[in-house]
Order: sequence, then C-alpha cells, then structure tokens
Amino acid sequence: MILTVKWVFTAATLFFAFGYHQRRRNNARHRMWMLLGFLSTLLIAVVLVAGVHLFGETYSAAPWLVSAAGSPAGAKTVIIVHRIFSTLAMVGVIVQVVSGMRRLPLHKRFHRWVIPMWLVSYFSGLVVFV
Repeated sequence: MILTVKWVFTAATLFFAFGYHQRRRNNARHRMWMLLGFLSTLLIAVVLVAGVHLFGETYSAAPWLVSAAGSPAGAKTVIIVHRIFSTLAMVGVIVQVVSGMRRLPLHKRFHRWVIPMWLVSYFSGLVVFV
C-alpha cells in the first residue's frame, strides 16, 4: 500500500511541477496540471485516512529512522511531526486551488509558502515510511 501512496504522491508532485512551469505560458495547461495534482493528492489522502481510521492500517517508520531517533517512540514523534506538516501543506494546496479558481491576489503570493511546504512533506514522506 505504501508504495502506491509514494507513486501517487510522486505523480502529483510531477503534475504540480508541470503546472508551475506553465503558469506564465499557458493558463489552461497550468490549471489542468494543477487540478490533476490536486485531485490525485486528494484521492490518495482520502485513501490514507480511510486506511488508518476504517481499516486499521498502520504505516511503520523506516528502520533507519528508528535507529536515528533512538527508539520507536522517537520515530513516532518524527511521524507525528510529518503528519502535522503534511496536513498544513494540504490546507495550503486547498487555499491555492480555491484562490486560483477565484483569481484572488493571494494565489500569486501564497505559492511561495505552499511549494516548499509541499516539497518538505513529500520528501519526508518518501524517506520516513517503509
């Protein structure tokens, strides 16, 4: 399951990168790629939450993280921080989608915060989970 999650988040990150590249060239393509990235992110986020809350799925920390953190409890703390940061990144993506669809000035300013949040969340998810 976790490999599927990683592949979908990788695809979403690529969609966002393609969309960002098109932001000044072709607004229709920019919107298409960004919407694909958002929808794939939303889909896999729902799958993750449903897996945990409905089906009791657990996502364990990578063995190196347990060693680096010194204990399973330390690794769990890192995972909790990742989840909080990922939630904030997802809220930022939602704000970007809504402000972009409404053509609000916030959309052009807020991306400077959302992109780094997304990338930290994405890369930490790749390395933290098995």
